[in-house]
Parts: sequence; structure tokens; C-alpha cells
Amino acid sequence: MRTNKELFDLSGEVAIITGGAAGIGVQMSYALGEAGADLVIASRKLENCRNAAEKMEKELSVRVMPVELNVADPASIDTFFDAVMEKFGRIDILINNSGATWGAPSLEYPLNGWNKVIETNLTGTWLMTQKAGRIMSAQNYGRIINITSLAAFVGAPAELMDAVAYQASKAAVAGLTKDLAVKWARYNITVNAVAPGWFPTKMSRGTLDNTGEMMLQCIPLHRYGEDDELKTAILFLAAPGSGYCTGTIVSVDGGWVAR
Repeated sequence: MRTNKELFDLSGEVAIITGGAAGIGVQMSYALGEAGADLVIASRKLENCRNAAEKMEKELSVRVMPVELNVADPASIDTFFDAVMEKFGRIDILINNSGATWGAPSLEYPLNGWNKVIETNLTGTWLMTQKAGRIMSAQNYGRIINITSLAAFVGAPAELMDAVAYQASKAAVAGLTKDLAVKWARYNITVNAVAPGWFPTKMSRGTLDNTGEMMLQCIPLHRYGEDDELKTAILFLAAPGSGYCTGTIVSVDGGWVAR
């Protein structure tokens, strides 16, 4: 029987976190780096990645590689994976955290807004997952964690959430997670998802500022998530000890979906 330390030890593993330099992605990066994984921090803003990587390397004593990446661009994804494999030679963990949103009334929702959100949140997640899956299947090991949302499982009045493409894209990511969990089990790849609730970030701040007490009334714990309350869920799904867990969606939302 393995010890708890062994079950959660990521030493020697390589983890990719898209959107890992900002928002909830920072929590995810620290969760894996503190367990010993070398990190690849990716986003469209390379300078942000470099700044985050420098800080993480000093604090975590692991290797941290900053890489520019646009998950909506297949050529950018190919270049990204070539660079990661050249440096590390393997990929053990992928967290698909890059995301976009576009707020507008549903009856007037613009097609360009819809396309932007779907291309990033759904198509980008699929392209990253497929590319990583090819590498992980050859290794006969992998952990893929998709970031969906409480918005995938509930509708909401326009006064609370008026971003229909975001909700549709996150529901699709949940379906993709379950389907690939079944298809890729034969390769010893687990595919799971985390569904965060409301955490104050740059992307969510406008919504939270505008909804105020109305939003909190929908959260049974009556508060937003804090800056370390995603870490344990991410670590569990990434760790060697979660090998019998696949196709699961873990809600970290203060009880919103349970209502």
C-alpha cells in the first residue's frame, strides 16, 4: 500500500497549465509545483508567463517553462508542443484552463462573440487534449484535467449571467471529458474536469461587481472562493493516487450546483 506522500507525489512529472500565469490558473500551477512537478506555463501573453515562471521557480524549486500559446490557433499549438517535448521529452499532466467569455443579451448575441468563445473554450480544449493524448498514449500514462464551470450545469437569469456562449462551451467541455475518459482508458489516460464556481479574478470581477448580493444569495456558503480552494481538487485529479478516477467532474462552487 502506497503512503499518502507517494500517492500525491508528482516529482519528475511534467505538467502543462494553459492560462497558468493569471487568475485561477496560478492556483493550479502552485498546486502541482508544490507536489514536485515541473511546470509549463502557457498563455497568449508571454511576458506574463515569464514573470510568473520566474516567481514560481524561486518559490517552488522546480523547473518552470514559460511559453506563448494561442489555443485557438492550431499552428501555435503545434509549435508549443514541439517546444515542450524538446525541453522535457514527456508530458504527464495537462490542465486546459485557458478560457474566454463574451457578455451580451442572448437575443442580440453576436456571431463573432459566439465564435470567439467556442473557438477558445471548446475547440482549443479539444485541440490541446488531442495533441497531448497522442503523446500520453505512447507513454501509456497521462492525466488530463479540463476546466468547465458551474455554468455548464445550470441556467441563470440574464441579471446574473448573460453569456450564453460561455455556458454552452463549458457544457460541451463536460461532455467531451466524459467521452474521452471512456475512449482513452485503454491508454491509461484519465480525463476528468473541475467545475469552479465564482472566484474573484480579472475575468469574473465585472460580473461579481455588478451582481453583488444577488450572486451571493445563490451560493449556499454565501461567499466566493478563496485563492487556495481549488488546489486540492486539482492535485487529487493530477496525482498518481487518482488512477481509478476518470470521467468525473468535481464541483468547487460553494454548493451552487447542489441547490
